[in-house]
Formats: sequence, structure tokens, C-alpha cells
Amino acid sequence: MSMPGDAAHGWWPEAALLAAFVGLTCALAAGAFLDVDLGVRDWCDTHRAEPLRLAARGLNFVGSANLLAPILLGLAGIVGIRRRTARPVLPVLLTLAAGYAVVVPLKMLADRSAPHSAHANAVELFANDSGWSYPSGHVVNAVIWYGLVVVLLDAVLRRPLPDPARRLIRVLPVVIVTATVTYLGFHWLTDAAAGLLLGLALDRVLRRVRWVQRSPRVRDQVLV
Repeated sequence: MSMPGDAAHGWWPEAALLAAFVGLTCALAAGAFLDVDLGVRDWCDTHRAEPLRLAARGLNFVGSANLLAPILLGLAGIVGIRRRTARPVLPVLLTLAAGYAVVVPLKMLADRSAPHSAHANAVELFANDSGWSYPSGHVVNAVIWYGLVVVLLDAVLRRPLPDPARRLIRVLPVVIVTATVTYLGFHWLTDAAAGLLLGLALDRVLRRVRWVQRSPRVRDQVLV
């Protein structure tokens, strides 16, 4: 699961992503982008036809940890049974724990309500009693979990996926979840943007863990 370019670039990409997340948070706390969030919410509210709403509700499950965790545990179980070791389950558990450990405290700290909350100042950060909207955990999940999907599929298939398939698996769910949580009014647009920045930083950290044995012929060949 390690990425060859990580060591070459040091920790600068992670630092830059976290700096962007902090910068966005500070800007929102100062009142920036709030009009954009309100405008996007209002546009979605007036363009949410029932067929599109139902489709978006179904697609939103793409970023649900409740759906992804059993699937990934199943893939890890296949690899573990084949190799007679429980170690392939470790990256699944670590990814699940890391997501909760990072996202939940930030949600509690930011204390931002959802777009259709009864709070008059729901769009603001640090202004409500029980807001859990910022950042979007679904977007974070989509970033970190589907990177692990690629690694596990490589191990199950015993060969690396083609690059187009790898990119599709990693990118498409993030696009879908970002669109659906915003369109359905589950999150503000900047909640999704913050989730993307945080998810990319967390994904890079998780990918530094060598869950795979490297081979000069086969990339991401097997889980440890």
C-alpha cells in the first residue's frame, strides 16, 4: 500500500493538504465562502427532482463506512484464508479506526450544523450546540477506503489492476459522494471540500504503511 513517490517528496504533500484544510477552516470561521455555501444549498433545494433525489440517495451509500467495511473485511478475509493469516484484516481495521479518530473530533470541534438544520446560524462554524457537519466524513471515507479497495483487489486477483481501473476506483466514488452529499443537502459544499483535503492527507499517511510486499515485477503484489 506504500506509494513509491511518498519518500521522494517527503511529508510536504501531507503538510500542504493539512495547511489547506486549516486555511479553509479559518476562512469559514471568519465568514468567507458562507454565501457560496448558502447559494449552493438553495440551488440544490430548487433543483432536486424526485427521480434525481432517489438516485442520489442510492449513490450516496458509495461513501458509507457501514457498507464499505463489510465488503473490505470480506476481501481481506479471502486473502487471509488463502494465505492462512489474519494480517490482511489489519489495514481495514486501521483505516476504519483512523477515519473515526480523525474525523469525529474535528466534527465536534467545528460544531457546524447541516444545511437544513433548524439553527438560524447553521452555516457558521463554532456557533452551534451539536453540529456534526464539518468536515464530511462520507467524502473522507470515499478517499481512504477506495484506495484500500485497490490494494485488496490486487491481492485477491493476484495481479495489479490496470492503471485506468485503479484511477476509476479511486476517483469516481469521491466525485459521486461529493456530489450527492451536497445535492441532497446532507453537507455544505465546503464540508465536502474540507473532507477531500483531509481525506487526501490521511490517505497518503495510510499509504506509507507497507501493507504489501514489493516485487520488481508486480506492483502491490501481496498484503503482508
